[in-house]
Amino acid sequence: MDRRDLLAALAAGAVAVPGCLGDSDGAGEGSLSATPTETPTVTEPTATGGARPSPADSGSGTETTTAGGFVDEAFVVPELAAPDSPDSFGVYGERDEQYVVALLDARGGTDPPVEEIELVAGGDSYAARVDVGRQWWALFDYGEPYSPVDEPEGWVVFRVPNPLDADAATITWPGGERALTGEAVAALARPPASFAVRSFAAPETADPGEPIELSVTVENTASVDGTFVAALNRSAPLYAPEATARLPVPAGETATWEHEHTVSERGPSQPHTLRFGLYWRDGSMDRTVRVGATATTEGDPATTERGDPPTAAGETDRSTPSETPTATETRPITPTPSPE
Repeated sequence: MDRRDLLAALAAGAVAVPGCLGDSDGAGEGSLSATPTETPTVTEPTATGGARPSPADSGSGTETTTAGGFVDEAFVVPELAAPDSPDSFGVYGERDEQYVVALLDARGGTDPPVEEIELVAGGDSYAARVDVGRQWWALFDYGEPYSPVDEPEGWVVFRVPNPLDADAATITWPGGERALTGEAVAALARPPASFAVRSFAAPETADPGEPIELSVTVENTASVDGTFVAALNRSAPLYAPEATARLPVPAGETATWEHEHTVSERGPSQPHTLRFGLYWRDGSMDRTVRVGATATTEGDPATTERGDPPTAAGETDRSTPSETPTATETRPITPTPSPE
Protein backbone atom coordinates (compact mmCIF):
# COMPACT_ATOMS: atom_id res chain seq x y z
CA MET A 1 0.00 0.00 0.00
CA ASP A 2 1.29 3.44 -0.92
CA ARG A 3 2.25 5.34 2.21
CA ARG A 4 0.70 8.62 1.11
CA ASP A 5 -2.57 6.88 0.25
CA LEU A 6 -2.48 5.22 3.66
CA LEU A 7 -1.98 8.51 5.45
CA ALA A 8 -4.81 10.12 3.52
CA ALA A 9 -7.14 7.59 5.12
CA LEU A 10 -6.10 8.49 8.67
CA ALA A 11 -8.13 10.80 10.81
CA ALA A 12 -6.35 13.92 11.99
CA GLY A 13 -5.12 13.95 15.42
CA ALA A 14 -2.40 9.54 17.23
CA VAL A 15 0.41 2.52 19.98
CA ALA A 16 3.18 1.97 22.30
CA VAL A 17 6.31 0.07 21.30
CA PRO A 18 10.06 0.70 21.47
CA GLY A 19 11.40 3.45 19.22
CA CYS A 20 14.14 5.98 18.71
CA LEU A 21 12.31 8.69 20.65
CA GLY A 22 10.48 6.47 23.12
CA ASP A 23 10.65 3.19 24.97
CA SER A 24 7.28 1.68 25.88
CA ASP A 25 6.39 -1.97 25.55
CA GLY A 26 2.80 -1.60 24.38
CA ALA A 27 1.34 -3.87 27.04
CA GLY A 28 -0.49 -1.94 29.67
CA GLU A 29 -3.43 -1.60 31.98
CA GLY A 30 -6.69 -0.17 30.73
CA SER A 31 -9.82 0.33 32.78
CA LEU A 32 -13.30 -0.09 31.37
CA SER A 33 -16.38 1.62 32.66
CA ALA A 34 -19.84 0.17 32.09
CA THR A 35 -21.55 3.54 32.34
CA PRO A 36 -19.29 6.44 31.35
CA THR A 37 -20.58 9.85 32.33
CA GLU A 38 -21.65 12.52 29.88
CA THR A 39 -18.49 13.83 28.30
CA PRO A 40 -17.43 16.29 25.60
CA THR A 41 -16.86 14.51 22.31
CA VAL A 42 -14.25 15.07 19.62
CA THR A 43 -14.97 13.43 16.27
CA GLU A 44 -11.95 12.96 14.08
CA PRO A 45 -12.39 14.41 10.58
CA THR A 46 -11.04 12.55 7.58
CA ALA A 47 -7.83 13.96 6.14
CA THR A 48 -8.29 15.26 2.62
CA GLY A 49 -6.31 15.28 -0.56
CA GLY A 50 -2.85 16.15 0.64
CA ALA A 51 -3.93 19.33 2.42
CA ARG A 52 -2.20 19.80 5.74
CA PRO A 53 -4.73 19.48 8.58
CA SER A 54 -4.44 22.09 11.29
CA PRO A 55 -4.27 21.07 14.97
CA ALA A 56 -6.89 23.71 15.66
CA ASP A 57 -9.14 22.37 12.91
CA SER A 58 -8.80 18.78 14.15
CA GLY A 59 -9.95 19.62 17.67
CA SER A 60 -6.63 18.42 19.06
CA GLY A 61 -6.41 20.97 21.85
CA THR A 62 -2.70 21.42 21.28
CA GLU A 63 -1.20 24.86 21.68
CA THR A 64 -0.34 26.27 18.26
CA THR A 65 1.47 29.13 16.64
CA THR A 66 0.99 29.95 12.99
CA ALA A 67 3.16 31.96 10.67
CA GLY A 68 3.83 32.66 7.06
CA GLY A 69 7.23 31.88 5.64
CA PHE A 70 9.44 28.97 6.59
CA VAL A 71 7.63 27.89 9.79
CA ASP A 72 4.09 27.29 8.64
CA GLU A 73 2.83 26.05 12.00
CA ALA A 74 4.08 24.77 15.36
CA PHE A 75 2.30 22.97 18.20
CA VAL A 76 3.03 21.25 21.51
CA VAL A 77 2.24 17.58 22.20
CA PRO A 78 3.20 15.28 25.10
CA GLU A 79 3.83 12.30 22.77
CA LEU A 80 4.24 11.57 19.07
CA ALA A 81 2.30 9.14 16.91
CA ALA A 82 4.45 7.62 14.19
CA PRO A 83 4.94 4.30 12.38
CA ASP A 84 6.44 1.46 14.43
CA SER A 85 6.39 -0.91 11.44
CA PRO A 86 5.51 -0.66 7.74
CA ASP A 87 1.86 -1.32 8.58
CA SER A 88 1.15 0.04 12.07
CA PHE A 89 1.51 3.20 14.17
CA GLY A 90 2.99 3.59 17.65
CA VAL A 91 3.17 6.28 20.35
CA TYR A 92 6.58 7.60 21.35
CA GLY A 93 7.54 9.72 24.34
CA GLU A 94 8.31 9.33 28.03
CA ARG A 95 6.46 11.13 30.80
CA ASP A 96 9.37 13.50 31.51
CA GLU A 97 9.59 14.73 27.91
CA GLN A 98 7.38 16.53 25.41
CA TYR A 99 7.61 17.80 21.86
CA VAL A 100 7.28 20.87 19.72
CA VAL A 101 6.26 19.88 16.20
CA ALA A 102 7.07 22.40 13.46
CA LEU A 103 5.49 22.15 10.02
CA LEU A 104 7.93 23.71 7.56
CA ASP A 105 7.62 25.01 4.01
CA ALA A 106 10.88 25.71 2.18
CA ARG A 107 9.29 26.28 -1.20
CA GLY A 108 9.65 30.05 -0.77
CA GLY A 109 13.43 29.87 -0.91
CA THR A 110 14.38 29.47 2.78
CA ASP A 111 15.73 25.93 2.94
CA PRO A 112 18.20 25.38 5.80
CA PRO A 113 19.39 21.84 6.55
CA VAL A 114 17.76 20.10 9.51
CA GLU A 115 20.91 20.37 11.62
CA GLU A 116 20.75 24.19 11.47
CA ILE A 117 17.21 24.43 12.87
CA GLU A 118 16.88 24.79 16.65
CA LEU A 119 14.39 25.59 19.39
CA VAL A 120 15.83 28.05 21.91
CA ALA A 121 14.12 28.16 25.33
CA GLY A 122 15.19 28.84 28.92
CA GLY A 123 18.81 29.45 27.92
CA ASP A 124 19.11 26.06 26.19
CA SER A 125 18.85 25.00 22.57
CA TYR A 126 17.20 21.83 21.26
CA ALA A 127 18.07 20.38 17.87
CA ALA A 128 15.44 19.65 15.24
CA ARG A 129 14.95 15.93 14.61
CA VAL A 130 13.25 13.75 12.03
CA ASP A 131 14.13 10.32 13.51
CA VAL A 132 10.76 9.55 15.06
CA GLY A 133 10.06 5.89 15.72
CA ARG A 134 11.40 3.01 13.67
CA GLN A 135 9.85 4.12 10.39
CA TRP A 136 10.36 7.75 9.45
CA TRP A 137 7.75 8.14 6.76
CA ALA A 138 5.02 9.88 8.75
CA LEU A 139 4.10 11.79 11.89
CA PHE A 140 0.47 11.82 13.00
CA ASP A 141 -1.08 12.41 9.56
CA TYR A 142 1.42 15.00 8.32
CA GLY A 143 3.28 12.83 5.85
CA GLU A 144 7.05 12.77 5.48
CA PRO A 145 9.73 14.68 7.42
CA TYR A 146 11.30 17.88 6.17
CA SER A 147 14.21 17.65 3.75
CA PRO A 148 15.34 20.82 1.94
CA VAL A 149 15.87 18.88 -1.30
CA ASP A 150 13.51 15.90 -1.26
CA GLU A 151 10.65 17.11 0.96
CA PRO A 152 10.63 20.93 1.27
CA GLU A 153 7.15 20.82 2.85
CA GLY A 154 7.54 18.56 5.87
CA TRP A 155 7.90 18.35 9.64
CA VAL A 156 10.62 18.43 12.28
CA VAL A 157 10.30 17.85 16.02
CA PHE A 158 12.11 19.21 19.06
CA ARG A 159 12.28 17.04 22.18
CA VAL A 160 12.30 19.11 25.39
CA PRO A 161 11.92 18.39 29.13
CA ASN A 162 8.43 18.12 30.61
CA PRO A 163 7.79 20.53 32.21
CA LEU A 164 10.04 23.13 30.54
CA ASP A 165 11.19 26.06 32.67
CA ALA A 166 11.18 28.92 30.17
CA ASP A 167 9.52 32.29 29.71
CA ALA A 168 9.82 32.16 25.92
CA ALA A 169 10.58 29.66 23.17
CA THR A 170 11.75 30.45 19.63
CA ILE A 171 12.43 28.33 16.56
CA THR A 172 15.57 29.62 14.87
CA TRP A 173 17.41 28.97 11.61
CA PRO A 174 20.12 30.90 9.73
CA GLY A 175 18.64 34.26 8.88
CA GLY A 176 15.31 33.82 10.64
CA GLU A 177 13.31 32.89 13.72
CA ARG A 178 9.75 32.37 14.89
CA ALA A 179 8.60 32.76 18.49
CA LEU A 180 6.02 30.40 19.94
CA THR A 181 2.91 32.01 21.39
CA GLY A 182 2.50 32.60 25.10
CA GLU A 183 -0.15 29.90 25.15
CA ALA A 184 2.31 27.39 23.67
CA VAL A 185 5.01 28.38 26.16
CA ALA A 186 2.51 27.94 29.00
CA ALA A 187 1.71 24.46 27.70
CA LEU A 188 5.42 23.59 27.73
CA ALA A 189 5.70 24.78 31.35
CA ARG A 190 2.73 22.70 32.51
CA PRO A 191 3.45 19.38 34.30
CA PRO A 192 2.39 16.19 32.51
CA ALA A 193 -1.17 14.95 32.92
CA SER A 194 -2.28 11.37 33.65
CA PHE A 195 -5.08 9.53 31.87
CA ALA A 196 -7.33 6.52 32.42
CA VAL A 197 -9.15 4.95 29.48
CA ARG A 198 -12.65 4.33 30.79
CA SER A 199 -14.13 2.69 27.70
CA PHE A 200 -13.24 1.55 24.21
CA ALA A 201 -16.49 0.74 22.39
CA ALA A 202 -17.14 -0.92 19.05
CA PRO A 203 -20.18 -2.74 17.64
CA GLU A 204 -20.24 -6.53 17.93
CA THR A 205 -21.19 -7.12 14.29
CA ALA A 206 -21.17 -5.36 10.93
CA ASP A 207 -21.66 -6.07 7.24
CA PRO A 208 -19.20 -5.33 4.42
CA GLY A 209 -19.59 -1.73 3.27
CA GLU A 210 -21.26 -0.67 6.52
CA PRO A 211 -19.91 2.37 8.44
CA ILE A 212 -19.32 1.66 12.12
CA GLU A 213 -18.53 3.95 15.04
CA LEU A 214 -15.70 3.41 17.49
CA SER A 215 -15.34 5.55 20.59
CA VAL A 216 -12.80 5.98 23.37
CA THR A 217 -13.68 7.72 26.64
CA VAL A 218 -10.73 9.07 28.60
CA GLU A 219 -10.49 10.61 32.07
CA ASN A 220 -7.77 13.09 32.97
CA THR A 221 -6.91 12.05 36.52
CA ALA A 222 -4.39 14.86 37.01
CA SER A 223 -4.82 18.38 38.38
CA VAL A 224 -3.63 19.95 35.10
CA ASP A 225 -5.10 20.03 31.61
CA GLY A 226 -3.56 17.63 29.11
CA THR A 227 -3.78 15.97 25.71
CA PHE A 228 -4.34 12.23 25.37
CA VAL A 229 -2.42 10.73 22.44
CA ALA A 230 -3.23 7.30 21.02
CA ALA A 231 -3.17 5.28 17.84
CA LEU A 232 -5.67 2.89 16.36
CA ASN A 233 -4.58 0.00 14.13
CA ARG A 234 -6.74 -2.57 12.34
CA SER A 235 -6.26 -6.14 11.16
CA ALA A 236 -8.51 -6.58 8.11
CA PRO A 237 -8.55 -6.76 5.16
CA LEU A 238 -4.86 -6.19 5.94
CA TYR A 239 -2.79 -4.85 8.82
CA ALA A 240 -2.82 -1.06 8.61
CA PRO A 241 -2.87 2.07 10.76
CA GLU A 242 -6.46 3.26 11.10
CA ALA A 243 -6.26 6.64 12.87
CA THR A 244 -4.35 8.75 15.36
CA ALA A 245 -5.91 10.74 18.18
CA ARG A 246 -4.97 13.89 20.06
CA LEU A 247 -7.77 14.48 22.52
CA PRO A 248 -7.72 17.50 24.87
CA VAL A 249 -9.04 16.63 28.32
CA PRO A 250 -9.35 19.27 31.07
CA ALA A 251 -8.06 18.45 34.54
CA GLY A 252 -10.34 16.05 36.41
CA GLU A 253 -12.76 15.67 33.50
CA THR A 254 -13.55 13.11 30.81
CA ALA A 255 -13.75 13.43 27.03
CA THR A 256 -14.65 11.10 24.20
CA TRP A 257 -12.89 10.55 20.88
CA GLU A 258 -14.96 9.07 18.07
CA HIS A 259 -13.90 7.54 14.78
CA GLU A 260 -15.94 6.16 11.89
CA HIS A 261 -14.68 3.17 9.92
CA THR A 262 -16.32 1.75 6.82
CA VAL A 263 -15.98 -2.02 6.73
CA SER A 264 -14.11 -3.08 3.62
CA GLU A 265 -15.94 -4.95 0.90
CA ARG A 266 -12.64 -6.42 -0.28
CA GLY A 267 -12.16 -8.69 2.71
CA PRO A 268 -12.78 -12.44 2.91
CA SER A 269 -16.04 -13.63 1.38
CA GLN A 270 -16.78 -15.73 4.48
CA PRO A 271 -17.65 -14.22 7.87
CA HIS A 272 -14.48 -13.04 9.56
CA THR A 273 -13.20 -11.00 12.47
CA LEU A 274 -12.07 -7.39 12.16
CA ARG A 275 -9.81 -6.37 15.03
CA PHE A 276 -9.02 -2.86 16.22
CA GLY A 277 -6.06 -2.25 18.52
CA LEU A 278 -5.90 0.96 20.57
CA TYR A 279 -2.48 1.91 21.93
CA TRP A 280 -1.35 4.73 24.18
CA ARG A 281 1.73 5.34 26.31
CA ASP A 282 0.51 3.49 29.38
CA GLY A 283 -1.53 0.67 27.92
CA SER A 284 -3.50 -0.96 25.14
CA MET A 285 -6.91 -2.46 24.42
CA ASP A 286 -8.43 -4.27 21.48
CA ARG A 287 -11.94 -4.86 20.22
CA THR A 288 -13.28 -7.26 17.60
CA VAL A 289 -16.13 -6.85 15.16
CA ARG A 290 -17.62 -9.92 13.50
CA VAL A 291 -18.12 -9.20 9.80
CA GLY A 292 -20.64 -11.11 7.69
CA ALA A 293 -24.27 -12.22 7.59
CA THR A 294 -23.69 -15.03 10.12
CA ALA A 295 -21.76 -12.81 12.49
CA THR A 296 -23.40 -13.99 15.70
CA THR A 297 -23.06 -17.77 15.62
CA GLU A 298 -22.40 -19.77 18.76
CA GLY A 299 -18.74 -20.13 19.60
CA ASP A 300 -17.53 -17.20 17.49
CA PRO A 301 -15.29 -14.66 19.23
CA ALA A 302 -17.13 -11.41 19.83
CA THR A 303 -16.36 -7.91 20.91
CA THR A 304 -16.43 -7.32 24.65
CA GLU A 305 -19.78 -5.93 25.67
CA ARG A 306 -19.85 -2.35 26.86
CA GLY A 307 -21.52 -3.39 30.09
CA ASP A 308 -18.58 -5.42 31.36
CA PRO A 309 -17.29 -4.27 34.77
CA PRO A 310 -14.22 -2.06 35.01
CA THR A 311 -10.83 -3.72 34.97
CA ALA A 312 -9.30 -3.54 38.43
CA ALA A 313 -6.34 -1.24 38.92
CA GLY A 314 -3.13 -2.93 37.92
CA GLU A 315 -4.84 -5.57 35.73
CA THR A 316 -4.52 -5.79 31.99
CA ASP A 317 -7.68 -5.63 29.91
CA ARG A 318 -8.29 -9.23 28.85
CA SER A 319 -12.01 -8.96 28.23
CA THR A 320 -11.78 -10.43 24.72
CA PRO A 321 -12.04 -14.25 24.68
CA SER A 322 -8.80 -16.19 24.31
CA GLU A 323 -9.62 -17.22 20.72
CA THR A 324 -9.10 -13.58 19.79
CA PRO A 325 -5.51 -12.44 20.40
CA THR A 326 -5.08 -9.21 22.30
CA ALA A 327 -2.23 -6.77 22.07
CA THR A 328 -0.84 -8.05 25.36
CA GLU A 329 -0.74 -11.70 24.34
CA THR A 330 1.85 -13.56 22.35
CA ARG A 331 0.01 -13.01 19.07
CA PRO A 332 -0.06 -9.20 18.78
CA ILE A 333 -2.56 -7.41 16.61
CA THR A 334 0.23 -5.47 14.96
CA PRO A 335 3.86 -6.51 14.48
CA THR A 336 6.01 -5.41 17.38
CA PRO A 337 9.63 -4.65 16.40
CA SER A 338 12.44 -5.67 18.65
CA PRO A 339 13.90 -2.90 20.86
CA GLU A 340 16.78 -0.91 19.44
